[in-house]
Amino acid sequence: MDNTPLTKRPWLYIVGWLVFLLLFYGWQIQRMGGLKAHVQEVLFDLLLVFPLLLVLWLAFFSQFVLPVQTFRDRQKIFDRLLTYLFGAHGPAIFIRNGQQIKKEGEENKKGPGVVWLDSASAAVTYTATKIKQVLGPGVYFLDNGEKILSTVDLHYQVDTVGPREDEDPFAETGEFSKDENRRKVKALTRDGIEVVPIITVRFRVDTGYPREGKPGSRFGFRTGITKTAKENEKKDKDAIRKALLGEGINATNELSLRKMRWNELPGVLAVDVWREYAAKFTLDDFFDPKYDIPMPPPQPPQPAEEEIDPLTEPVLVSQDHRRLGDFMAQLLREVNKILLQAIHQVEGATRQSAVRQAAPVAAGPLAKREPQKGTALQVINAMVEMRLKYPQVPVLDDHGRLTQGSTPSQEYHLLKARGLVVDSVSVGKIRFNEKIEKTIIEKWATSWLKNAKDEEARIKRQQDVIKTAAHERAYRQYADRLSTDILRRQPPDAKEALKALLLRTRAIILTDDNLREQMKEEIEKLGDILRWVEEEE
Repeated sequence: MDNTPLTKRPWLYIVGWLVFLLLFYGWQIQRMGGLKAHVQEVLFDLLLVFPLLLVLWLAFFSQFVLPVQTFRDRQKIFDRLLTYLFGAHGPAIFIRNGQQIKKEGEENKKGPGVVWLDSASAAVTYTATKIKQVLGPGVYFLDNGEKILSTVDLHYQVDTVGPREDEDPFAETGEFSKDENRRKVKALTRDGIEVVPIITVRFRVDTGYPREGKPGSRFGFRTGITKTAKENEKKDKDAIRKALLGEGINATNELSLRKMRWNELPGVLAVDVWREYAAKFTLDDFFDPKYDIPMPPPQPPQPAEEEIDPLTEPVLVSQDHRRLGDFMAQLLREVNKILLQAIHQVEGATRQSAVRQAAPVAAGPLAKREPQKGTALQVINAMVEMRLKYPQVPVLDDHGRLTQGSTPSQEYHLLKARGLVVDSVSVGKIRFNEKIEKTIIEKWATSWLKNAKDEEARIKRQQDVIKTAAHERAYRQYADRLSTDILRRQPPDAKEALKALLLRTRAIILTDDNLREQMKEEIEKLGDILRWVEEEE
């Protein structure tokens, strides 16, 4: 039942203005001599002129109600205004950032309707017998009985799972919200200690972005009239369809079952993976930087989007010159195809060879990288993110050690099947029981000296490695500078070569202010050696 107040119903204003205009019209007729003197004119106005003016007024202003371009769409707006005038219209809904903006009960109307989606929204419609269509950003006209099933926001989504930063999840307050937030993300370490983090996942619907200057939404939805553009639009619609139609039931609460929204799945998967890897480490491992931080294995190259050649891109023609334009466009297209084939024969397979040469370069740095040392928490962060972002991930044993080989990521393939793609995952703000924290502090207080000595030894080893590498680099640079001068002068014998080396070495020291101050004795020794070389025959 429509609960709209009487004063806010549109038909009241329409009837009110009609009554006012009729009264004004009757007053004018009375001034001109009365109804009997102008019976024919009055009947002509009421039966023909007034309805015609009303239709023309609706036809004119309907063109400015919604942002449409074609004559067919303007005609549909006019049709819906007429149905709205007689109360037989369907839903009229505006969708902004994935949220429906509508009047109460608007979605229950069964007539032909209209929906307007902003550039960051998409939706799926349905009828009583089937899923009807996927709607991207823009204006769409709904048929009789067609309704909005669900909507999606094309912005990047951020889902934060776990207790708030300002609350203690282990406080015995009895509040259901705190217990629920703790229960969602809690995990047990290998030594049986409960830990509670805050998990943040950043993701979006797996739609592509249009190229610069091409039609579509900057938030990720491609459109166009070319063959490639239509294929991309179909891919984006399939991703939206998968995301919305894949919504299921959240059965984590036994007392109630509720619908799981499309943007809740990445957070749920991240929590499951977090629990899996947290069970591989002890609590001490969470803060001990002794593990190899895994990196994603080389992934198979993704097929590049086919470039649109301007020679084969269709030509747009106006509605007024449809037949002649279609003929000329088809003729021009055939000529362009012939020219394109000739160009390919001349240039050869340049693009294919460039791709083959670039592929090993892209995979090279990733294959040469070696794991860095880090804590178990860093390892867990890396693995959780990879399980949601990559089809193949490294393998850890039951104690969190990195092993050889890789395994398929079920979470990635599940998100792919649901039309979602993850950008980043973060597991942080690890909290545990206050008693456990006190025990860790006491243990640290008794072993701080040993830890400090171990840290000192580690830093010393790192310094030795850095010094050795610096010495080797300096030797190479020194040898390169000397060899450059020798090759340029090309001395005839060993005596001249030795003299050139000594002169080059002294010049290097004298041209550097720091070396000149620190190596005064070496400069004098070089001078003595040069004099001795010159005196020798």
